Amino acid sequence: MLNREVYRRHLQVAQEWSSWWDVIHESTLQEINTEMDRKYKRMDDKTKRLTQNQAQKPKTDTNFYPRVVNNTSIKFSDEEMELLNKGLKYNLGSKPK
Repeated sequence: MLNREVYRRHLQVAQEWSSWWDVIHESTLQEINTEMDRKYKRMDDKTKRLTQNQAQKPKTDTNFYPRVVNNTSIKFSDEEMELLNKGLKYNLGSKPK
């Protein structure tokens, strides 16, 4: 629908401006192409900048400490330590009936 309306307006303007229409049309197309080239160049530059920034790996000098420190004389088994290392919010779930 929009394309038909644009086409109808194009023919109407071409009829009204007959001899000048080619000059006006070329000037308009040149202006539109210049603007589109400028916008696409800006988008390409932004994409290049973002990919260059993301290509660099972040420094990971983070020291991780064990979650559980046993300050008691109790010796926990590996299974128990694994469970404790899951954290306070770990849900054991219920036994099946």
